[in-house]
Amino acid sequence: MDSRTQDPHHQNRSADDRRGAVTNQGRTGAEQDPAVNSGPPDAVLWDMDGTLVDTEVHWFAAEADLMAQHGAPWTHQDSLDMVGSNEADMVAAMQGRGLDLSAQEIVEGLNTRVRDGISRDLPLRPGALDLLVACRQAEIPTALVTNSDSVLAGAVLEELNRQARHRGWSGGQLFDIRVTGDLGLPGKPAPAPYTFAARRLSALARERGHGPLNIERMVAIEDSPTGVRSAVAAGATTVAVVNLAPLENNGATVVLDSLDGVTVQDLMGWMEGHAAR
Repeated sequence: MDSRTQDPHHQNRSADDRRGAVTNQGRTGAEQDPAVNSGPPDAVLWDMDGTLVDTEVHWFAAEADLMAQHGAPWTHQDSLDMVGSNEADMVAAMQGRGLDLSAQEIVEGLNTRVRDGISRDLPLRPGALDLLVACRQAEIPTALVTNSDSVLAGAVLEELNRQARHRGWSGGQLFDIRVTGDLGLPGKPAPAPYTFAARRLSALARERGHGPLNIERMVAIEDSPTGVRSAVAAGATTVAVVNLAPLENNGATVVLDSLDGVTVQDLMGWMEGHAAR
């Protein structure tokens, strides 16, 4: 239940134009003084739907189909309004429009339909998998932080790992941990998913003999206003990638049209700029 948007001019713009389209810092990572880059991020925290993969088409179809099956009204705008929502908000919205099902029935009905869609087609967001693999090659800890449930996240990650292997990645799993919407935490826009991910990664680092990690030296990558609010509230450097929902003036460290061409060095620069505020 995360997000997606199409910029009608996006496809005709160069990679340099698409990167750093709007920033609260007023500059992209490449324009920052290299001297401030004291090291890589402690971790990179990734949203899933709309950030790594373009699943929103499946969410939109699932919502419309479930509502139509039970004779309840639902429009494309209703789906747009739910981009980035957690399960509780989605259930409340559908029941509020007259869907006479329990919360469990709604969640299971949506997830089954979305998994079926993913099994047929799972488009990647531009540049996302390349940047994720680059983070792993740089030995930066990673976490998946999503409002989607663990079964759906598992299906997406299976396909992501398959596509990463086709691109030459042979280093194992793409994420050290997963934080999903069925763990019992308050969902995004609450900061809990990101603060929980930071604590788990820090504990894992200590188990591996490394120092504790600090969320203020972590980068979160998001595509929805809900997700951005969560990451910003948690204290992470927040890279917002426009997809379906407008993201200007949302508290993010940087707002991009695409991750295409973004590098680990860019993430370092934005993190250092965030820390210097």
